[in-house]
Amino acid sequence: MKLTVLASGSGGNAALLEIGGKFLLIDAGISHRQLVSRLRQVGKSLPALDYIFLTHEHTDHIVGLMTIVNKYYPRIFLTKGTFSNLPLRIRANLDKSLVDYVAYNKNLALDGFSVMAFPSFHDALEPCGYRFSDGEKAFVYLTDTGYFPRQGFDDIRNADLYLIESNHDPELLLESDRPWLLKKRILDDHGHLSNEDSAYLMTSILGDKTKTIVLAHLSEECNTIDIALETYRKVFRDRGVDLSRFRLICAYQDQPLEEIEI
Repeated sequence: MKLTVLASGSGGNAALLEIGGKFLLIDAGISHRQLVSRLRQVGKSLPALDYIFLTHEHTDHIVGLMTIVNKYYPRIFLTKGTFSNLPLRIRANLDKSLVDYVAYNKNLALDGFSVMAFPSFHDALEPCGYRFSDGEKAFVYLTDTGYFPRQGFDDIRNADLYLIESNHDPELLLESDRPWLLKKRILDDHGHLSNEDSAYLMTSILGDKTKTIVLAHLSEECNTIDIALETYRKVFRDRGVDLSRFRLICAYQDQPLEEIEI
C-alpha cells in the first residue's frame, strides 16, 4: 500500500492510494492538470485510475471531479447524502453507472482490498472518513470534522497510517481578521479539528501497528507547521505517549508529499 498526498487544505484536497494493484483517488479537489503535475513532481505517473472516494461535497474536495472522471472513468464511491448535495451540473452530467454508495460502518470488499466509511462531523450532508485495508495493513483518512466521538474510536483504532486533520490553532483563529461567523463555524462541533483536539484524538486511537501520522488540512492563515508539530509534541508528552515512535509529517496545500509506503 502506497500513499501520495497531492494537496491538502482549503484550496483543494486530493490523495492517491495504491492498494491491491489498484489506483484510488481520495477526494478530487484539484484539477486533472494539477493531479498530473503533482505526481510528476514526485516522479510518478497515473496510467489508470480505478476508483474515486469522496468524503463530502464541498468545493475543495470535488472541484476536479468531472474532468478526472471524464479522463479515466473510475468508479465513484460516496454517501447518498454527498451525492444528493453535489452541484446540479455534476449530478446531471455524471455517468450514474459509475456511482456507488457507501453506508456508515459497512465493510465493502473490492478488488484486493476493503474499505469502510465512517461518519465525520462537518457542515456537509452525510460526510465521512475512510478506513482502507489490504488484509495486512490499514490506512485511515479523516479530515473536515469538528470532533470525533469516543464510540467511533474502535472503528479507526490501530491503523498503520493516519491522515488526520489538524486545521487550526484556536488563538490564531480568534485573533485573525476572519468574520466572526466563519470563526464560529470552524470552532463548531461540525467545523474543523484544532491542533490540540487532533493530537488528543490520535493519542486515543493509535496502537502498536501505527507508524506514520500525516497532519492534514492545515489552515494557511490560522496555523503553521511549527505550531501544529509543537502542539502534538506537548499533547503526546502530557498523555505519556512517546512521539518519537512515530513518523509525523505535515501535508502541504501547494506541493505533494513524497510517497509513503505503508
